[in-house]
Amino acid sequence: MRAPLVLAGPVRAGLMRAAASARCVAPARAIHLLRELRVPAPWENAKKPRLRPYVPDGPADPDSPLHASPAHRTSVWSSPPTSILLIQKPNDERTTKAMGEVLSHLTTTYPHLRLLVEAHTARDHPDFENLYVVGPHDAHLLPLHTHMVLTLGGDGTVLHVSHLFSEGECPPVLCFSMGSLGFLLPFHIDSMPVAFEQALNGPVSVLNRARLACTPYHANGELLERCGDVSEEGWQVMNEVTLHRGRHPHLTIVDAFYDDQHLTEAVADGLLLSTPTGSTAYSLSAGGPISHPEADALLLTPIAPRSLSFRTVILPGQGEVRLQISPRARSPAELSIDGREVCELHKNESVVIRKSEWPMPCIERPGGGTGWVRDISSLLHFNVGFVNKSIKKGHV
Repeated sequence: MRAPLVLAGPVRAGLMRAAASARCVAPARAIHLLRELRVPAPWENAKKPRLRPYVPDGPADPDSPLHASPAHRTSVWSSPPTSILLIQKPNDERTTKAMGEVLSHLTTTYPHLRLLVEAHTARDHPDFENLYVVGPHDAHLLPLHTHMVLTLGGDGTVLHVSHLFSEGECPPVLCFSMGSLGFLLPFHIDSMPVAFEQALNGPVSVLNRARLACTPYHANGELLERCGDVSEEGWQVMNEVTLHRGRHPHLTIVDAFYDDQHLTEAVADGLLLSTPTGSTAYSLSAGGPISHPEADALLLTPIAPRSLSFRTVILPGQGEVRLQISPRARSPAELSIDGREVCELHKNESVVIRKSEWPMPCIERPGGGTGWVRDISSLLHFNVGFVNKSIKKGHV
């Protein structure tokens, strides 16, 4: 058995200060780093626990990849998961307290599980040892060591998980709310013990929320390196890809292509391409339609267009969209993915977007259905009418 790593320097000092504030005494604490774990061999990674489609007579072909299944299905684990990533909303007292209760339950009831946490979670909970801390440069290791993700917080916490797994496969995600409402939060924190046990043992209901694969290019067709590291699969985006004029005073001019056919020239504050999941986010605020998360579609929505006739275009999900800065544009446009600014695109530079082969598998409530109908009614008050106050009071 590997001896636990005892940290020195700023990381250990920060953890010790957190422990001292919580307990007034700061004994040495064994801290593990994710990067210290042995990297699984390719054959080991191929056999790690994954959710597979389930039929009453037994599991389907174990070689069937996760993304080849329908969007919503019942699934079982290929083998029991043993490594769980815990993600909490930072700087929130209620979420921090709830995470302490989650850690207490998991370490007591499931001592065999390896628990991975971010640095702020380790600092917030100094009483728990044998946690594996994910460093700021360990994102590439997460797919190798994570079998399932548990989140505490709002929809933004789920988007953070998508960002952590932005270069490939994302493990199943079990999302808990703290009482707030959200489109991505099927479970309340009070149901955590039962919901986690069901998710761990299966079968479970899973909704594969489509993501986008986004890649920026130079005018000469080469990858745009100044936008940062990007893999061959592109960045994985859960809600939307946005081109916006940002701080520049002029309207941006963007040429939109679908499968290399010129669709339109957009003269607007910006242009965004969203997933069905993202249809209730920025796209909705820009005047786009509401889409069911299981729809196989891409939503192209203008942001404050100059033309009053420019409306959202719903495109087939299997095509490729290219958004290119027009040579007539008077200023660059800011490229953002899921609200994170990446870089600026200049004349003739472009971003190519297609449906990703790596969706985000979100564990849903048992019994079928996604809760989407309930959510658009409770969160958006979809098509809720009103009663004229004078009529209600009996006035004519």
